[in-house]
Parts: sequence; C-alpha cells; structure tokens
Amino acid sequence: MERARWGTVRGGSARFRIALLAVTAMAIAVGVVAVAGANNLDRLTATQVAKDIARADCRHTSNCESWAVRRLHRVSRHKAIGKIVVISTKNGVKYGCKRQIVIKLDHFTGHISDAQSPRRCVNLGTA
Repeated sequence: MERARWGTVRGGSARFRIALLAVTAMAIAVGVVAVAGANNLDRLTATQVAKDIARADCRHTSNCESWAVRRLHRVSRHKAIGKIVVISTKNGVKYGCKRQIVIKLDHFTGHISDAQSPRRCVNLGTA
C-alpha cells in the first residue's frame, strides 16, 4: 500500500515541478520588464543632471550671478539635448555664456554620462 501512496505523490510532485517552473518563468519575465522600463532616461532625471552641471559651471565662473537650463528635451529613450546658460559680470560688463549639453543613459549599466560643447560668451552690455 505504501508504494501506491508514493506513486500518487510522485504524480503530484510532477505537477508541483511544472507549477514551480511556471512561477519562476513569470518572476523572471516580470524582472526583465521592470529593468527594461527602469533603463529609460526620464525628463526629471535629465533636468536634474543638467541643473547640476549648470550649477557647477556657475561655481567655476568668477562673479557668476545666475545660471539656467534652456530647451532641454529628449531625442530618444536614452538621450537628452539642451543648453545651459551662465550669467557673470567682469569689469562692469555682463556676459552670457552658453553651451550645448548632451545627457546619455547607458541602458545596460544605468550610468548617466554627459558631454558639453565649448562655452560661447556674448557681451550683454554694462551691468
């Protein structure tokens, strides 16, 4: 009698393995979908990175009065482009220096990198 009982348990064991395999496959699929969705550059993150770079550019500029981020927009799921502006005063003359900025997200590692063009400064007149 015990052998017959074990035989029915063995059949139940096969169903348990199939159910366990299905649950594991679903968990892996949900994990992959969550990671794929998380590796997109959203607007808020791109804006925050651009603001941090503009703030640092202002700190490195003598007599900096203000800074701004302009025309920042996403061009793909992993890249955003915009401009940063720094206003400073030198010898009683105001200067507006701007540069283009590109923010990229590596969708495999999640690392955010940026690239900046050289500064182009314009005389804005007397302060």
